Amino acid sequence: MRRREAVRFLGAALALPFIPRSAETAIKLGEALHLRLADVPFRTLNRDQQALVTNIAEMIIPETDTPGATAVKVPEFIDLILTEWASDEERAPFLAGLTDIEKRAGTMGAPRFVDLPAAKKVELLTALDAARDDKSGAGLAFARLKALTVYGYFTSQAVDVDVLKTQMFFNGYQGNVPFTPAV
Repeated sequence: MRRREAVRFLGAALALPFIPRSAETAIKLGEALHLRLADVPFRTLNRDQQALVTNIAEMIIPETDTPGATAVKVPEFIDLILTEWASDEERAPFLAGLTDIEKRAGTMGAPRFVDLPAAKKVELLTALDAARDDKSGAGLAFARLKALTVYGYFTSQAVDVDVLKTQMFFNGYQGNVPFTPAV
């Protein structure tokens, strides 16, 4: 996958009101935020919200032969975006939507989403994905969480280097690479 393809994946994130509209600016912002994650504690999401966001982000992009969302600190990235980039008017509906997700988990037989069996989690997230155009509640929160997960994932250095295989810095000429014509 090339950087240009990653920009396509970021399209959903660019629909968020608090993300810069220019794809290149959004990528630079995401990369800069990732550099700060080790130094910044969670400030917006409480423990239950952290667990919920972590669980859903890992379901959106699970660890396989590549790192999952949790491995590249997507939950911390989301908290930093909510804390420093989202306005109160943007943050409040998202947090209310997380509460709504927990309430819906309660109607499915668990006190919290993280306590649901895997099949019930998939069922709930599938329903929320169908409701992603909602203007409030769980559907809105899931749509934003999904977009932020993709944004955070594809702007992380680990994904950029290990998954997308882009090299940010020139490390010299290697003349031993054979010429292959473009097809």
